[in-house]
Amino acid sequence: MRTGLLLIAALVLMLGMALGAIALVRGGSGRLLRERVRGISAAPAAASATVLPSIRVENSTHGALSLRLFRFLRFNPDIPQEQIIAWPLVALFGLVVAGVAAMTGSNLLGRIPALLAAPAAGLLACRAVFSWQHARYCHAVFEQIPDALGLIIRSIRAGLPLAEALRAVSRDIASPTREEFARVVGDMVIGRPIEVALFRLHDRTGLTEYAFLAVTLGLQAQTGGSLAETLENLVDTVRKRVAMVKRASALAGEAKAQAGLLAVLPFVAAVLMAASQPFYIRTFTENPAGQRMALVGLGLMLMGLLTIRWLIRRASRD
Repeated sequence: MRTGLLLIAALVLMLGMALGAIALVRGGSGRLLRERVRGISAAPAAASATVLPSIRVENSTHGALSLRLFRFLRFNPDIPQEQIIAWPLVALFGLVVAGVAAMTGSNLLGRIPALLAAPAAGLLACRAVFSWQHARYCHAVFEQIPDALGLIIRSIRAGLPLAEALRAVSRDIASPTREEFARVVGDMVIGRPIEVALFRLHDRTGLTEYAFLAVTLGLQAQTGGSLAETLENLVDTVRKRVAMVKRASALAGEAKAQAGLLAVLPFVAAVLMAASQPFYIRTFTENPAGQRMALVGLGLMLMGLLTIRWLIRRASRD
């Protein structure tokens, strides 16, 4: 009975957090629409002075609380195409993880620690899924950067202006870069400068290469010079960075294999011990103290794997 009530409480708590996230997303969209209508209705008849465009990224239209929640969950509502799994399914997965954590924790840790651990487990599960989707999307965009910049250079050498070269990328390049440059072209259509539109692309994906491109185009517009030659130097640098990242990922394959082996070995040893000496395994499955020891061991192993993963990713990024 107590376990059932604990499970219901954890599910209700996670459902409330999911509904709160939905309200934050919809509230930000509604506020954006109201600001646009207010800006159109209150537009001045004429500008008193000419203001030079800034290449700073504009602040997000979402509230501070929603931004913190999205930042923690690694969820970006501005990039719906990166969501392989719809966010309601991710929220449902978080509820399931929270329920399992509540049931398991009530038997091992007690009711109060279980109530505290269940929402944390659900949120971390959602964060893991969103982080995986975002990393996968950004990696796909990163690998297409040399092709996109090469198409821009060829279009410029063919006599097309820079705006038309960006439109060519939004038509001819493969996904997901096609959709990102379509948004860049859309920003240009509504009056944003090219460097600002590219900085917004950098803000969405976190790729430094597009920040380099925005700064390069901004400086070239102020100082002049051959745009094709400037972009060729940038493309050469970007291609070297992409090749270096691929080489680092290949070298990290051995470390990943070793980490996987370390993760599998304890379970293989447990199966072999259960087949040869079942008494030792029953100590960890039937005795409450043994269950706590097994839980601590699994937690330490998970922390070790996450540390190895963090070290590999940091080495690959550097």
